[in-house]
Order: sequence, then structure tokens, then C-alpha cells
Amino acid sequence: MMHQLSRAAVRLAAGLLVIGLLAQPARSAEPREVFQILAAELAVQQGDMTTAASLYLSLARETGDPQVAERATQLALSVRAPQEALVASRIWLASDPKSASAQEIVDALEVVLGQNDRLIASLSERREAARKSGTLDAFYDRLGALCLRAPKTEQGLALLEAVSMPDPDHESALYNRAMLLDRLGRNDDMERLLRRLITLKPEHAHALNALGYSLADRNQKLDEAQRLIEKAHRLLPKDAHILDSLGWVYFRQGRLQDAARWLKQAHSQQPDPEISAHLGEVYWTLNLTQEAMRVWRIGLAQDPTNSILTETLRRLGVDPHTSPAR
Repeated sequence: MMHQLSRAAVRLAAGLLVIGLLAQPARSAEPREVFQILAAELAVQQGDMTTAASLYLSLARETGDPQVAERATQLALSVRAPQEALVASRIWLASDPKSASAQEIVDALEVVLGQNDRLIASLSERREAARKSGTLDAFYDRLGALCLRAPKTEQGLALLEAVSMPDPDHESALYNRAMLLDRLGRNDDMERLLRRLITLKPEHAHALNALGYSLADRNQKLDEAQRLIEKAHRLLPKDAHILDSLGWVYFRQGRLQDAARWLKQAHSQQPDPEISAHLGEVYWTLNLTQEAMRVWRIGLAQDPTNSILTETLRRLGVDPHTSPAR
């Protein structure tokens, strides 16, 4: 039964792609093209994804068909062939310029492959189009997400700065530049941008929180950090990251019970490694060793390489899997 269903799936996938070819104006699918699609899908069935990707990419180059190019992109990505995936996705985008999925994949692959010059030119054109259509906010939200995913933080920062040059005070561009500078450890530059953003947008909760958390984490200007984070909390009272910051600034001030209360609430909403690191350290300081171990294990299960969590454990000299209770 499994074998028959697999063959049926092959015929269905191939049939859909052939229909796509036939749907093109004044065009009929050549027998060789149909055979190539069938051969590629049979290769998929047999687990030979590299051959399937190669066959689809060859056909995409010949036909320029968006469905074929999309399938070629998916298969190239599945075998971790980014160069081939980029070629295929560019064909897909050229044949279907309105496809948001194709554009997103092209952008992501150009970032991964370090093709910043070409990407900057493309994004700059789209920024101008967004300006004319009044959709700059959405454009900068997508740009920020793209730059934050860059393999190298310096590359993401250079890309964001180049494209946002005409809009130096756009709030999304300012905020994401600050987050990239934070990753690079450029605290003074990050603080300058966040203060600029807060001056322009006094109710920007995420900027208030980011600046307050940065000060608290560096154990600096704790009274100001508290004011900033508490204002962010009034604006977004259920945001787990702001609850985490609130608990962390109270911890820095020695208010351990307040810190535990807010961090426990943040952790119940979003038990990610960073919040686990903070809550665990508060429990550890309160001599609630078993609770600290439990929380840290939750964070490690999600991401055993998280830098904040691993640095916390190293600094405290703790291995939550083997350390005895104090």
C-alpha cells in the first residue's frame, strides 16, 4: 500500500507541474519536460534529492516556469545547496515578481551568501517603492528581521545602515540598529540610538525596555533603568521580555522577592533560556537550589548553547545536571 501511495503522489506532483507548464500562454509542455519532471519526482521518491534538485533546476532554467522554479528552490534548500537554491529562487521571482515567498527566499539566500551589494541595490529600490506607497513601516519591519538573521552581525548592520540611510530616524531602523550594536558589544552607540528613539517616540515600549535592561544588566544607573522598565511595563503589561527586565532590575537592586515574583511570571509565559538564566540565578541567590536547577534544565533543554544561560552557569560554577545541592 505504501509503495502504491508513493507512486500516486509522484504522479500527482508531476501532473500539477505539467498543468502549470501547460497553463502558460501559447505554450504546451514538451514530452521531454514531462519526462524530466517524472524523473525528478521518482528521484525524490527514492531519496535522491540531489539528483531531483539538479533536474528541476535544469528545467527551471529552460522553461522559466514559476512552479518548477519553486520546486527546484525547495529541493536545493533541502540538500543544503544555497548557490543552486539562489539560482532557482531568482528564476522563480523573475517569473512571478509579486511572490512574497520568492522575494523572501532570494533575500535570505543573498544574505547567507554575502551578496550585500546586489541585495542593497534591490532593497533600496523597494524602499523607494514603499515610500511612494506609504508602506515604509512594513518595509523596515521586514528589513530589520532580515538583518538580524544575517550570519555575521557586522554584515547585518552594514546592510541595515546602507538601506536606511535616507531615513535615519525611522523608528524600526533605529531600534534594529541598536539591537545589532548590542550584539557587537558597542554599548555606547546602542545607548545613543535608543535614547534618540525614545526622544522621538517616548511611548516606544521596546526601546524603553531595551535601554533599561541594558543598564540593569551592566549594573549601571539602576534607578533610571527601573524607571524605564516600569514605564515599558505600564505600556505592555503582559510582555514576557519586559517582565523579565523588571525582575532583573529588581535583582540588581537586591530586591530578591520582587525579582523572583516577576521573573516567575515571565518564565511561566515564556520559559526561554534567557529568562531561565535570570530566574535560576535569583533562586540560587535565595538558596532555593533545587528550584534553580529545575529552571536551568528547562532553559538548557531548549538551547544548550545559549550564551546568557551558559555564562550564568559558568560564573556560578554550576552544572545543573551533576552539581549537588548546596
